[in-house]
Amino acid sequence: MKAVEPLGDVQTFCPDPHEYRYVMVSTKNVVFGFATGMTSVAFRLDERFKQRALLTGGVALPGCGPEWVGFEVFRSDWPKVDLEFWARKAYVIVREAQP
Repeated sequence: MKAVEPLGDVQTFCPDPHEYRYVMVSTKNVVFGFATGMTSVAFRLDERFKQRALLTGGVALPGCGPEWVGFEVFRSDWPKVDLEFWARKAYVIVREAQP
């Protein structure tokens, strides 16, 4: 949630705020990110940023769609995931997309 605070027009959805099984964020009626549990986040990215994400520790999530990349937030074998960077990129991609 902290990663999307500065982004502007963002809607959040969490079906059970007491449990936080998952949280989705959207803009322009398009989901651009979600978190599941306390350790996994995913972002909708264009091909260029998807490739960068995959090279820097992300994993493809084909079950969500070809543009989705997931990150494990706490990995002892990898540097900290820059959630603010990926959230901002996913947000801008949706905001700048043609209708």
